[in-house]
Amino acid sequence: GPNGAGKTTLLRRLAGIGGEALLPCHYLPQQPYLFRGTAGWNLGLGLDPEATAWAAQLASRLGVGHLLASAAHTLSGGERQRLALARALAHGEEWLLLDEPLSAVDRTDRDRVLAEVASALEGRSAVVVTHDLDVGVALADRLAVISSGRLLQQGPLTEVLTGPADAEVARVLGVRNVIDGTATPSEGLTVVKSAAVEVVGRGDVEGHARALFGAESVAVTMGTVGDGSPRNRWQGRVTEVRRLASLVEVVVDVGQPVVALVTPGAAEELGIGPGSVVTLSVKATSVVVVPA
Repeated sequence: GPNGAGKTTLLRRLAGIGGEALLPCHYLPQQPYLFRGTAGWNLGLGLDPEATAWAAQLASRLGVGHLLASAAHTLSGGERQRLALARALAHGEEWLLLDEPLSAVDRTDRDRVLAEVASALEGRSAVVVTHDLDVGVALADRLAVISSGRLLQQGPLTEVLTGPADAEVARVLGVRNVIDGTATPSEGLTVVKSAAVEVVGRGDVEGHARALFGAESVAVTMGTVGDGSPRNRWQGRVTEVRRLASLVEVVVDVGQPVVALVTPGAAEELGIGPGSVVTLSVKATSVVVVPA
C-alpha cells in the first residue's frame, strides 16, 4: 500500500508492540537501531554460534560482509539496513516481520539484494511491508493491498495482480490506465465502450465498468492502425515524453490520455516525441474489466 496506509501499524500490532504479540516473530523495523561497537558484533547479537555464522554468510551475500570489522556508526543507511536484514534472516523465530526492508538500499544494489532476500525467505513464513510493488512481486506468495487503514483485496499474488478488485486497488498497484465506459460480454471477453475508445478485456461485467491496464502492457509503434493480433489498437498523438529512472513514459492522446512505458532505446529508435503520431496496442489478456 501507499505511504500512510497503515502498513507499519499493522506490522507493529502483529509483533505485539504496545500489546500482546499475535505471532511468534522477529520484527525488523524500517530504520533498525545498531548499538555502539562493530558491525559484526551487532550482527551476532542474540544469535547462537550457528545462527551467527549463517548471518555472516548472509551479510556477504547482501554485500556488507566486508564491513563486519567496521564501527557500526560508520555504515551508511543502506549498509545498516542490509546488516540488520542479514541478522533478521538468520533469526530462528517462526515468523519474520519485515518493514520496508529495502527502502534504504541503493538502486544499483537493489536487484541483487532483492534476489538474495527472496532466496533466504524460501521455506520461511514472513510478512513484508512495502509500498514498492517490485518488492512484493519478488518476495510474496500472497498479496494484501491496504489503503487508509482498510484492507482492499488479498489473495494469491498472480490473482491480485491480474484481477484488481476495483479501480482503487488498481491505483495502489500502479495501474496507470483506467477507461470508464459501458461493458458488454462478447466471445468470452468483455467490451468496454467509452466516448473515445473501445477496449476489450477480461471480466464478467455488464453495464457501467472500468477497463484497467498497466503502462507496461502498452506497445508503441509508429504510423497508423493496421491489422495485428492485439484486440486493442488505437492511433493517437504523443502529448508528453518523460524520462524515468530506466524507462521512458509516453502519454498519448487517443481521445483520452493513455500512458505507455518504453525503453530509452526504443524511444530513440522510433523517434518518439511530442506531436508524433503513434499506434498503441494492448492484448485483451492484459486488460482487466471491473465494475465502476
